[in-house]
Amino acid sequence: MSQIVGPVVEQTIVPDGFILEQNSKTLMVTINRPNQANSFTLGMYLQFVDILKKAAEDDNVDVVLVKGNGKMFSSGNDMKNFSLFTLTTEEQRVQFATELVELIRGLNNAILHFPKTLIGCCHNGVFGFLFPMLALFDQVLVTEDCYFVAPMIQLGQGHEMFSSYTFPRIFGHSKAFSLMVNGERLSSKDAIQYGFAQRMFKTKEEMYTNAYKLCEQLEQMDRNSVINGKLLMREALMSELNKAGERELKVNFKIWSQENLLENVMKQMMRMRSRL
Repeated sequence: MSQIVGPVVEQTIVPDGFILEQNSKTLMVTINRPNQANSFTLGMYLQFVDILKKAAEDDNVDVVLVKGNGKMFSSGNDMKNFSLFTLTTEEQRVQFATELVELIRGLNNAILHFPKTLIGCCHNGVFGFLFPMLALFDQVLVTEDCYFVAPMIQLGQGHEMFSSYTFPRIFGHSKAFSLMVNGERLSSKDAIQYGFAQRMFKTKEEMYTNAYKLCEQLEQMDRNSVINGKLLMREALMSELNKAGERELKVNFKIWSQENLLENVMKQMMRMRSRL
């Protein structure tokens, strides 16, 4: 049992943080913290991993569709997460970083090795780790008002969710640099152009209607053929993705174990706000 992160994870479980609805063989997962812009507490990281693990093993689930409740898809990491820890010694900081790495590694593996079809339905803002996480989804649908922002490096953090590998591969080095280092916003139109997203719709309602039709089509296909097709396409990249994920965690371990972590994050956040 983790000594520092574990208790906070348990305290920040959000019982209604995800709404789960089963429609035929599609599991619809709705991120449900609309009053907090659907941000993820540390407890919700664990909850999401648990949802994916159960869906992977459930013979009644062929497709998982992820969407957000309220005005936006998700604002990413709840910025209160780091403030929940009091780390006064180097030993505590190292232990905290070690345990946080294990939590994020669990999420990385749950996404990377999920065998079934993952579909993301995104509207309005998509921030933080959710942006690179969606690069590992099988289909991403967006509304015209959707945009993506990855402010992690701007906040003094590092790459997450294999983005050091997937973003240059999808966008090319220069655009990936603009997105990850400069925190440039990616519009829904550009997401389509680069192949990050596959279809764009005027409204959420139109997007959901078409997403449900796509799910119905996938449900009617041979399950093993779909799973094998996904596995074969990803297997060629699996080694590089795993290496990238571990490199990212190694860098973030150094960041998360540094002294004055919270102060550094808040300082960078204030700097970002002053530029808006």
